[in-house]
Amino acid sequence: MSTDEMVKPDSAVVAVAHRARRALRGLDRRFLPVLGTVLTLLVMLGVGQQRYSTERVDFVSMKLLSNLLVDNSYLLVLAVGMTFVILTGGIDLSVGAVVALVGLSIAEMFTAGLPLPVVLIVGVLIGTSCGLLIGVMVQMFDIQPFIASLAVMFLARGLANVISVNSLKIDDEGFSALAAWSLKFGEGRELWRINASMLIALTVLLIAFVVLHYTRFGRSVYGLGAGDGGAAVNLMGLRPARTRVWVYVISGTCAGIAGVLFALYTKSGFNLTGIGMELDAIAAVVIGGTLLSGGVGFVLGTGAGVLVYGLIQVLIAREGLDSWWTRVFIGVVLLAFVILQRVLTVRRR
Repeated sequence: MSTDEMVKPDSAVVAVAHRARRALRGLDRRFLPVLGTVLTLLVMLGVGQQRYSTERVDFVSMKLLSNLLVDNSYLLVLAVGMTFVILTGGIDLSVGAVVALVGLSIAEMFTAGLPLPVVLIVGVLIGTSCGLLIGVMVQMFDIQPFIASLAVMFLARGLANVISVNSLKIDDEGFSALAAWSLKFGEGRELWRINASMLIALTVLLIAFVVLHYTRFGRSVYGLGAGDGGAAVNLMGLRPARTRVWVYVISGTCAGIAGVLFALYTKSGFNLTGIGMELDAIAAVVIGGTLLSGGVGFVLGTGAGVLVYGLIQVLIAREGLDSWWTRVFIGVVLLAFVILQRVLTVRRR
């Protein structure tokens, strides 16, 4: 081998590394957490493809994506609502309890003979009311979001216990038909489907993307997370007070929708449903690249964060490990993203 032939590969590697450094240098730092989420997702898919694919079936497939969205549609909706709140620098701890309250309320309303449309609307409005209560406490009474949402969490969980401490089955025909509805594609092991919960969750994600990135309200949400108490938003002629209330209303409404989706998923209501679900939603938002300090983040990154969360569960199950290992790996991923956020925040200063 000549000297030139020995040098060429090294030169090519150096050139690629140089181009990668230039690309990263030119990349807006706000996109780095989302880029990390996408890379994490791709690495996990690559590991899964390498370990679990067979000659007949690939691990990475439409069936995998379909199952991830079907199993985590309620979490996606919760995380979308939580993204609005965290972007303003707030927090909403009530969403898991609201899911439980909505599920039991749906079961009780069907027992009382109410029609399906009324039950679904009232279920969502229960979440909206909880979000409005938090927003009013935060904005009108200047109560910290942590305390306000904690109070509503206890209120919602307590009301769920008042309704019933037992699991209530939902056997309404219309509700069962909605839960079972799906469009199927492919055959055999390649069969995958689209169901109502998945469509609702993706619609919520799309609406949130448009609202946050293409409306005056979305600019106000990002402005509230700037850390100046909404002063800059006020100077821009926007309405920080109304926006702060609305983000909690949106989070509560998303919790109400998630409660309906979880009831469709389980066809039952239970007072212990949703314990820790608010932390799952927060983890998905942070993994998706939204800064906990507010002001920076992308709702589509939250969607990727939910996929990472669901994919961890799939990989743990494929490895045959106990389910609590899921928490360990989610903790590791979350810790990595929190450290990344901290590094970016310090550099931005």
